[in-house]
Amino acid sequence: MTETDATNRPLSMPDTFLPYLEKHRIYKLFKDMVRDLVIHLPKDHLKHMKVFVGRHLHNTKDIDKVILLVSPKLKIDIKNLVHEMIKDLGFVVLTRRCLLDRYEKHDKYLPRCISPEVLSEVAKNLTLKDPVPQSGWLMFDHPCSVREAQCLQQDGVLPTVTLVLIPSPPVAHVDDDPWTAPRGFNEQDFEGLKFVYKSTLKEVYIDPEDDHEIQGMKCFNAIRACASGAQGPKQGVHAMGAPGTYRVLLIGPRGSGRRTQARTAAKHFELVCLDYEILFNEAKVKSDDVGEKLRKFGCSVELRADIVKRRIAMKDCIDHGWILTGYPASGTDFELLDLMPTPPNRLL
Repeated sequence: MTETDATNRPLSMPDTFLPYLEKHRIYKLFKDMVRDLVIHLPKDHLKHMKVFVGRHLHNTKDIDKVILLVSPKLKIDIKNLVHEMIKDLGFVVLTRRCLLDRYEKHDKYLPRCISPEVLSEVAKNLTLKDPVPQSGWLMFDHPCSVREAQCLQQDGVLPTVTLVLIPSPPVAHVDDDPWTAPRGFNEQDFEGLKFVYKSTLKEVYIDPEDDHEIQGMKCFNAIRACASGAQGPKQGVHAMGAPGTYRVLLIGPRGSGRRTQARTAAKHFELVCLDYEILFNEAKVKSDDVGEKLRKFGCSVELRADIVKRRIAMKDCIDHGWILTGYPASGTDFELLDLMPTPPNRLL
């Protein structure tokens, strides 16, 4: 049935369970479910959880919820950029004008008075209205103030990623005017909103001379990079899936610098650096079953896979992650590697 005993405390998670949890994102499912329960406080919790799980099963991809913050120093056509992002991601755009039009029809509307609480309630209702929950949403000119952002957070309108579009930094930047420039009602408090959404922040360097397709591709890559997740020491703070580590497969032709790049990456991310030739030589001199078969019958596809499988299942690779070079060398090797209990989750 299982490798755990629920009667023993403290409970421990077997290492072999982690790849399954990462692949099917079980941790993320429970995290999103608990957050959804805390935000909506339903009367029937079990029914609400069943509806949430059913909605999750019908979603074939992650739902992107994006807030776009544009630096005042960056002069680009933001509307054309948003159109390019819609082509790639297909989400619904929620503009400030759209929210204000519905705000004026609200029961609590007062002429010439904008309530951040009521505006946030309008935004929440829009995000819950079909087809927005299934396709995701993008806000690029709302919220404009820290107070509006805090009201959105209190109502559960939370982005999965906040893109900060800024110009490429100069060689030696000197700011002559340290004061924040005055802004209008419909202009965003750039620095304040960056602080509010710091947990989902992703900076994107935009060159105003680039065309809209290149700018849109940079934003698309940033959203996908943030959504892919990174866990473990020095591997980011955006939680996605199970709390695992990098398991990297580095492939390339001879002379391309695979081993050098692997050693550099292993040092930076605190990974275990593995090279197949070294693993093969170590296995060949051992007195275990694999070593005896190698000396007696020579190497085979199955023995190559057993050498790698045994090494990446050790505690140091499980705890810190690994980066592997020199293997696989064929399509069959790839298939056997993917069937191992701890397969790679990154491929370079």
